[in-house]
Amino acid sequence: MLPAVLRLSAAPAVALAIWILSSRPTLPLPPGIPLLDKAAHFAAYAFLAWATGLWFPGETWRARPLRTALIVTAICAAYGVVDEIHQSFVPGRDMNAWDWLADVLGACAITKYEIIRKQG
Repeated sequence: MLPAVLRLSAAPAVALAIWILSSRPTLPLPPGIPLLDKAAHFAAYAFLAWATGLWFPGETWRARPLRTALIVTAICAAYGVVDEIHQSFVPGRDMNAWDWLADVLGACAITKYEIIRKQG
């Protein structure tokens, strides 16, 4: 079990990293790889969902898995909306619903994994 300070600070740290990367006009991704930006969104928000999921103890995941997963996913989806709006103000970036969908799918994937892991 992680110390409380790490469990509670992981999600804000990941959110801050996402915000900083979203503030850049371009990201350091190799060019010419189709959908790589969507994969990056998926991975970043899967990591954010994992970190947010640390706010809930294992017994909560086991007792109310769907509720816990929905809360974590909703937090990540809401942050994804805020981040997309933020990107619309960054030169060279724009607000993109497909990016947000990749964010939400990343969060859904990790919460599903957590449900399976905590149930087993």
